[in-house]
Amino acid sequence: YVDYTGKKLQYVDKASGEVVEVEVFVGILPCSGYTFVEASASQQLPHFIGSMNNCLRFFGGSPQAIVPDNLKSAVTKGSKYEPTLNKSFKDFAVHYGTVINPTRTYSPQDKALVEGAVKLVYQRIFYPISQMTFFSLVELNEEIKLRLIVYNDYLLSLLLLSRKQQFLTIEQVFLSPLPAEDYELKTYRKATVQKMGYVFLSEDKNYYSVPFRFIGKKVEVSYDYQNVFVSYNNERIASHPR
Repeated sequence: YVDYTGKKLQYVDKASGEVVEVEVFVGILPCSGYTFVEASASQQLPHFIGSMNNCLRFFGGSPQAIVPDNLKSAVTKGSKYEPTLNKSFKDFAVHYGTVINPTRTYSPQDKALVEGAVKLVYQRIFYPISQMTFFSLVELNEEIKLRLIVYNDYLLSLLLLSRKQQFLTIEQVFLSPLPAEDYELKTYRKATVQKMGYVFLSEDKNYYSVPFRFIGKKVEVSYDYQNVFVSYNNERIASHPR
């Protein structure tokens, strides 16, 4: 289960003295309650995907399903029965061999576990950190990592086991191995193949060729930091170094 906290943390920009508020991402495994927490600049897609990459790396494997709230970075169109997922988040799921199962709109019981974890994060991590001053997002996250170790190692009174111990003995075996590399966010654009057999990518101010038979066709261009891919009717027809 993944979500963002309602409250924010902050750090002080050294150069300007400005207080910068940041979002806080929380991921929790449902059986053990093993928890990941990270501060990020925003809830926008690049930061959300970055936190998701870090979350799965922290758990050391990929779960069978990821349950997000209906935040815009995960769900393009909310629905009680069949929400429309953000295409990049679907690519993320394919990369890690998992599925995305968003909570239903107006159904708080669907995310009760992560909301319970958020309340505990407020008590055990937010409160002590709020009394401290940080001068960068990196500094803030380093402190969160230290607090998170204590939080996950805390012995639960009823079970006399910590969240980490439960994770290692019960849940870890159900995680799939992670791929060699983190998912790299792709950007998607629609384009029409021009008469000379190229599509134009305005971000690069550059042209990329496609087979001549697609001249005049509307195609989808996707790109990451290193590569550009062109697809027609969900079939890849060209790829180039960016």
